Amino acid sequence: MSTAWPSDLIGLCLVADHGGIGAAARALGRPKSSLSLAVRRLEDNLSVRLVDRTKRRFDLTERGRILYESIAPLLAQVDHITSDFRASSGQVAGALRIAAPYEFGAHHLARVVRKLVSRNPQLEITVDVQYAPVRELLGSGYDVVFVMTNGNLTDSGVVSCRMFLLERALFASPAFLDQHPAIRRPEDLARIPLIASSQDRQWRFADEQGRTIEMPIPVARIRSSNASIRKQAAIGGLGVTRTVATFCREEIRSGLLRKVLPAFRCTPLCVYAVINERRLMPATVKVLFDELERDAPDLFIEMREPHEAELR
Repeated sequence: MSTAWPSDLIGLCLVADHGGIGAAARALGRPKSSLSLAVRRLEDNLSVRLVDRTKRRFDLTERGRILYESIAPLLAQVDHITSDFRASSGQVAGALRIAAPYEFGAHHLARVVRKLVSRNPQLEITVDVQYAPVRELLGSGYDVVFVMTNGNLTDSGVVSCRMFLLERALFASPAFLDQHPAIRRPEDLARIPLIASSQDRQWRFADEQGRTIEMPIPVARIRSSNASIRKQAAIGGLGVTRTVATFCREEIRSGLLRKVLPAFRCTPLCVYAVINERRLMPATVKVLFDELERDAPDLFIEMREPHEAELR
């Protein structure tokens, strides 16, 4: 066997993981020529075409796909084993790529990432704001993708390794509440201006006896997928909004916002953490989850162990 094969096999897997030679070169900071040469050298040594060069987009041939699917899990296992050995000796090193929605990344991940990097100087972390489909992000080389949703993941075949449930509540400015009729039950919201997420079609509550109440939202005064925009609109006295409780903690303390319907519990916001592999969790991802739990144990009102995400 040629001594060039191991590195060339790695090169093929990197190119396949990132969806092309150019994308892999940009993500890894390597010359395109070195990756292209690795693939061609592997094809010459195996005497088989691995990449379909007749198409404008990157595609593996059938034999290339079989080789990739055989080799990639072995390389991932080797990487995880070496990472675990470093972690067991008190060292967490390597690269950790995270994709997360803006609100979760800025409000919950930022502080955790700073702590991890300060304690692990050989750890390199990238946090990107991304809203693309989960499988597309994982195929782009992210180690963990955080997804916020009101229910179950809808991506078929996606496996979540953990799910956090973030407590939510309703908020409005004192001036707004003084100018509108008293809100004593969820049904009262039907005659009050609302500020909702772009995806919100109803808000669900549980009363003190645990009974479920659903409040349809056919019309909202303002809709936005950005929690900061919704919060600022509520501070400005434009309506009642629903968001993660910790996101408005400072505004509650300063009197800019007041909690609405405190006796009724909103359904929590689900945050799924999704990784590529079904069995092996990289040490870099594990230390991230451990730090999230340690940093704010009251932030997550429930935590589930690895499971395959249910489909709607």
